[in-house]
Parts: sequence; structure tokens; C-alpha cells
Amino acid sequence: MSGPVRALRAEWTKLRSVRSTAFALVAMVGLLLLMTIASASGSSTSYDGPKAYDTLTFAHRTTTTGDGTYTARVASQRNSSPWAKAGLLLKDGTKSGSSYAALMVTPGHGLRMMTDSKHELVGGGDVEAPVWLRMIRAGQRVTGAWSADGRAWHTLGTLTVADLPATGAEAGVFVTSPKRSVEKRTGPGEISAHPVPTTGRATFDHVTMPVGQRSWSRTDIVQPPEKSEPPMDEPAPGTLHRAASGALTVTGSGDLGGLGMAGVGAGPGVDLVKQSLDDGTQLATLAVIALGVLFVTSEYKTGTLRTTFTASPRRGRVLAAKAAVLGGAVFVVALPATVAAFLLARPYQRDNGFRPPLFDNPSLTDPAGIRAVVGSAAFLALIAVLSLGVGALLRRTVPAIVLMFMAVVVLPLVAATTSIALGDFVGSATPVAGMAIQQTVHLIDSATTPWAGFGVLCLYVAVALVAARFRLVRRDV
Repeated sequence: MSGPVRALRAEWTKLRSVRSTAFALVAMVGLLLLMTIASASGSSTSYDGPKAYDTLTFAHRTTTTGDGTYTARVASQRNSSPWAKAGLLLKDGTKSGSSYAALMVTPGHGLRMMTDSKHELVGGGDVEAPVWLRMIRAGQRVTGAWSADGRAWHTLGTLTVADLPATGAEAGVFVTSPKRSVEKRTGPGEISAHPVPTTGRATFDHVTMPVGQRSWSRTDIVQPPEKSEPPMDEPAPGTLHRAASGALTVTGSGDLGGLGMAGVGAGPGVDLVKQSLDDGTQLATLAVIALGVLFVTSEYKTGTLRTTFTASPRRGRVLAAKAAVLGGAVFVVALPATVAAFLLARPYQRDNGFRPPLFDNPSLTDPAGIRAVVGSAAFLALIAVLSLGVGALLRRTVPAIVLMFMAVVVLPLVAATTSIALGDFVGSATPVAGMAIQQTVHLIDSATTPWAGFGVLCLYVAVALVAARFRLVRRDV
């Protein structure tokens, strides 16, 4: 049997034969799951805004026939908001809330087709102006298509519009742009958000529609406030300019769509995956810190480390074997626990308002979700190995546990209540930066990126092990 294999087997035998190992691993799993449930059940959100929006500027003409083909090219579109909308609109009159079919392009989210704020088709995620749009109406069914050049067309799909009149509907182009939520960090863990109006602008050409009249009308469709809601600020009036070439330039503000559709109701971001793992993982570090420190300092205390080094004189190999066995054991036990934590948190999150259509339903099949769940287990494993390195350096249990506890638990808590700058420093330049591996959404208070933060933790582990090896080799047990 080779030396490395013999060292691994010896360290594994030690780890599993110590009663405190099982206790620490069980405590890690229990703390992780209990804190996850407590955190998920205590978090909540609610939405008290309108369930649908129909506020826009409409350049329109009255149709003389029911069925037909409606085409326009969105030659340009101002990026006033990622969810600004410009495109074709068929509508039962010009009253907000009346039946409609709309095909639109957005600066940040591709194409959308909607009917009556109830049904939506999504396509062309990277499509932006200039783009050709076409709606073909056949009775109550409307088919949407788009083209990059006006010759090769791609069908987006077909939707049914409930109450569009057979004749006399209004047809034309529209522009709208929702309020932009401006977020600001007002203190440690505190974020304020306030809406700022935006004005969309788009130019349309090659507009062809089955209408008799040649003149265009402009209507600012404004949605009345709901009875249970405070009055909404009316958007600024839109404009319509018709060039000599026939191109139409339209500006407008507002929004179009139903709750959870085309950005309607979207507010400050929430990372539900991190929310389900964060608190439980932090509390579980208490158990792995104790396990990592005791795995080496207990041998100093009892003097068994002398026997270990007599049997295996290569002290660096012994330390590496300890790190591999400890990290592997913690990871293998922690991974099912982090998967369970993710699955346990979701029902509580849904019951507390974090559910579609306003919030995505995170899944373990998503690459970012897999990274967060597996990364949480890896974070615990690395904290255990870091604790092992610190224990080998200090050789005493209490000082090593206190130092790790201060660095991984106390310092983040102090930073979270002291200042934004200190919080960002701790979150990006100390071992807890490894918690960033749980991020699936980059938010305004994200101190670092997932892999950068995880790399910082790996660097701390590497430095601690190298320093511990140096001290083991240079000093007697």
C-alpha cells in the first residue's frame, strides 16, 4: 500500500472513530435545516398594485374590415427602460382596459405578443430594433411574426383576442415605457427603491394596414386608478410626428400587460436560491469550525500526533491527508443537507408570496441553482479545512475556535450593522466571501461575484495549509 493511501486510511479511521465527529456532522445538518425553515417561514412579500396596465400613446386609424395583415418596421427605439415597448396594436377603441392584441419589441427582453393582458407569447430574446413586425388577423385569432429584413418571416405564435370587433377596431402603432425602480443603499442591509418615470420613443416606417383613412390620430390612453388604490400619477403626454417620408415617430409613457407579463409588477430583485441557503449555511459553520479544529488539536492535547508522525514521518503528507478526509467527509454529508434545505424552503417561500408570476420558480435543474446548492456544501467543507489549518497553526483548541468564530461569524455580523464599506470589504475579502457562491442574481448589495468570492475562500484555505505545513515541519510536536 502506497504512503498517500495509507495516510488517507489512517486519517479516515481517526475521523470516524471519534465520537465528536458524528455529533458535529449531525449538528451541522440540524442547524442548517432548522435555520433554513425558520428563515424561509419568516420572510414574506406582497404586491398591492394593479393586476394589469393599459397606459400608452397610440397612433391609430380605424379599420374598415375585420380580417387583414398589419405590418410595420420599428426602425429605432430609445432604450428608456429594458421593458419599454413599441410595436403594433389592434384595439377595441381607445379606452383603457378594452380588448386588444399587441406585438412589440423591447430594448432588453426581445419580442412579446399579448392579448387583453391575459395571454403572452415570448420570442426572439436578443431581437431589438430595427425589426419588422406583422400581425395577421383571422376572426378572433391573431398571429404574430417578425423579420430582420422584411422578407424572411418568423412566426411567434397565435393568440385569441376575446372582444375585438369584426369591423371598426382601431389599428396602429404604440409606444410606452414603465417607471424605472431606482435602488439606493441607505445603510448596512438597507435598500430603498423609488420609481422614476421614463419616456419611450420609437420611429416606425413601412406601415401598411387594411384601413381606408389616410390621416393618423394620436391618443394618450391613461388607466384610471382602481377603487382600492391611491390615484396613480398620470404619465406625461405623448407625441406623434409624421415625416414627409411617411415615417411615424411616437413618444409615450406607461405600461402594457398583466401582472407578471412583460415586466409588469417587477420590482427590486430577490435571490430566492440564496435566501433559502444563506442563513442555514452560516449557522452550520459553527459545527464545522469545531470539527475542523478538534480534528487536529485533540491529537496535540493527547500526544497521539507523535505516534502519527512516527508511523508517517512526512508531516506535509499527514496534513494533506487530514485536509482531504475532513473536507471530503463534510462535503458528502453537507450536500444532501443543502439539497434538502433548498427543497424545504420553497413551500414556505411560495406561501409567503414569493411565487409566479412575479417571482420565478427556482429549480435544481438550473445551472445557477446547482452551483449554489453544491457550492454551499463546498463552502462548509472549505471552512472545515480552514479551521483545520488554523488549529494546526495555533495547536490549541480554544484560541483556534475563537479565532475562526470571530472571522466567520462575529465579523460579518458586526459589518452588517456598522457600515456599507465594511460590509462590502468583509463580503469580498474575508473567508465569508465564499458565501457568494450561493448567488444566482446579482443585486445592488452583492459584494462580489460567485466565483470570485469562492476563490477568495480557496486562497485563505491554501495559505492556512501552507503555513500549517511550514510550522509542522519546522517545530516539534
